[in-house]
Amino acid sequence: MNITLIGMAGAGKSYIGRPLAERLELEFIDIDKLLESAYGKPIQSILDELGATKYVETESEMLIQGTSGRDNLVISPGGSIIYRDRAMDHTKDISTLVYLKVPFETIEARLKGASPRAIIGLGQKSLQELYDERTPLYELHADIIVDTAPRTLGEVLEEIIRLLPDTMSRNG
Repeated sequence: MNITLIGMAGAGKSYIGRPLAERLELEFIDIDKLLESAYGKPIQSILDELGATKYVETESEMLIQGTSGRDNLVISPGGSIIYRDRAMDHTKDISTLVYLKVPFETIEARLKGASPRAIIGLGQKSLQELYDERTPLYELHADIIVDTAPRTLGEVLEEIIRLLPDTMSRNG
């Protein structure tokens, strides 16, 4: 079985995903890193080159191709994957979806001053508007919701492992 972490940019999908995969002896896959490797450039440059619609389609395909027929993965897709039903259906079919719920103020603080990130829609809408738009979608698709604030990394990992279906948490 696989685990897919969903949430906003800055929610900690990669930060939590790597140690979660290590702890459960699973492989960690960061879809942003797969895109950067395939295109040979930073994620923001790929978004600038492709435009939002094509970028989300490409991200969706990368997720599906990179995980189809594979098991024992912790998957970290971009936050905009929530806009692609095909990708969400795929992740639902192959994994347990864990929504990393983070307060808006924390997301805003983490993204302030960070290197440019491919945040779909951030130009047409404010970060707050995107957060408000995406939060109900993440909650709708999630099998598990983990409120990460004000928990430590260790506490978040313990909560995810505790809430996973029995067949998965036995590895940890």
